[in-house]
Amino acid sequence: MSGRVGRPQGRPRGSTQQANALAEFLLTLTGGMTVRELAGRYHVGKTLWGEYRSGQKIIPLELLRRLIEDRTPDERTRQARMETAARLHQAALEGPLQTPVSAASPSIAEPSAAPELAKAPELAKAPELAKAPDSAKAPEHTPALEPAPTAGPASAGRQRPRSLKLNSGGAGIVVLAVLMLLLGLGPANVDSAASAPGTPEVGAAAMAAPLTGTGVFAIGPGGSGVFQWDGEDATGWTRIGAAAKQLWSGPAGLFATGIDDLLYAYGGRPGFWFPIGEPGDDLAVSGTHVYRLTADRQAVHVWDGHGTSWTQIGGPAARLYGGEPGLFATNPNDGGIFTYLGRPGEWDFAGSAGASFALTDRHLYGLVPERTVVNRRLAGGRPGAQPSWVYAAGPAGDLYGGAAGLFSTDPSGQRLRVLMEPGTDVKNQNWQDIGPAGAEVRVGRQEVYVLTQDRSEILRWSRDTGTWRRIGGPARTLTVWAAGGDPHSPAGGDRKRN
Repeated sequence: MSGRVGRPQGRPRGSTQQANALAEFLLTLTGGMTVRELAGRYHVGKTLWGEYRSGQKIIPLELLRRLIEDRTPDERTRQARMETAARLHQAALEGPLQTPVSAASPSIAEPSAAPELAKAPELAKAPELAKAPDSAKAPEHTPALEPAPTAGPASAGRQRPRSLKLNSGGAGIVVLAVLMLLLGLGPANVDSAASAPGTPEVGAAAMAAPLTGTGVFAIGPGGSGVFQWDGEDATGWTRIGAAAKQLWSGPAGLFATGIDDLLYAYGGRPGFWFPIGEPGDDLAVSGTHVYRLTADRQAVHVWDGHGTSWTQIGGPAARLYGGEPGLFATNPNDGGIFTYLGRPGEWDFAGSAGASFALTDRHLYGLVPERTVVNRRLAGGRPGAQPSWVYAAGPAGDLYGGAAGLFSTDPSGQRLRVLMEPGTDVKNQNWQDIGPAGAEVRVGRQEVYVLTQDRSEILRWSRDTGTWRRIGGPARTLTVWAAGGDPHSPAGGDRKRN
């Protein structure tokens, strides 16, 4: 008797034969290990391990490869298992996407909703400006976001590097076949036979559709459908995809995590989605690229733009931030933030730890760990040079950035503010209260979008008019993509931006 605690795993019970075949392979590979042991070693929850080994969920390919490397000392056997794993994993990915979804097309907006201005959130009677720090005490630059000085025995003889090669070795990613599948139904007036889920797009190129202008996308309550707003009123939502969990957007396109925990790219028309791999622990879109942090947080990858092929560009990280100023990642050890220089393995130190970071269309902002000061990174320094930061605003709870500028919650997290009149004059760098905060805040071109705390409404605040209106709801989550201001268009060039 071994004395090991735990119930036997039992036979796989996935929804397809392919999923069960992969689960059988995983059971053989992890024979003798309990889910508790697996969770402790690979930092994935016990519940997930149980679902992976039962076939109810598809194990991420990267995690499967790590298992094979750890559990197979013989090189020849390891290579054979890698090939088997890739084949079984590909087959299992194809299986769940053949399962039909309901033909129902729930609306993001309430069916009876008519074009109307929503009741604006309660605003302060007068703009409540954050107290500006005494100008005599305002720092010339941000010590909290610069390399911390060495002090004490723990740091004796140690100096923070100015650049960090976030690059670790590891096996390359197996390139799977490009899958061109329809995910879900389009709008209600689309012929159901033409949009049957699981039907390949004959002759279509599996490429993400680049986004231009401003786009607002949301997932319905409980994950019931992906919708796009047409920019008119609360009834103007079009269903473009089936059930999903999370959304990301940027110039590179619209991306969603499906209910099968795979990452999908939107092909540009309702119903046309295709898998591009696993979402990992975090995702960021910057320019024409989409980046992910692996599930174990040990590597940063960039999507190659086709199929499920990704290239490693960095090593361990805690979180990713993407936007027009570029890609940034925080160090998992000390919280310092680094900027990607555009070539695999090449990163530059941008600042020390912060409680929150945000990107506008021009700048990186950081909230010091004590949440008492917000600072702005000065761009233009050469790689390897000491990063420079300047004071931007007073205390804040969390930061949100985009083309419309910098927004934050107040220290209590209850109110939403916008940073007014950014510049070098400390007295003019203040927060203006614009209304209640919500469960989610997304920044557009000249607007900010709030999903209310109960997720029943999506509200839109205009920087031009200073007013709120309801544009939809309820929703599970939303994402907003907005290009930066164009100096040749009425929307940009004339206004002051953060």
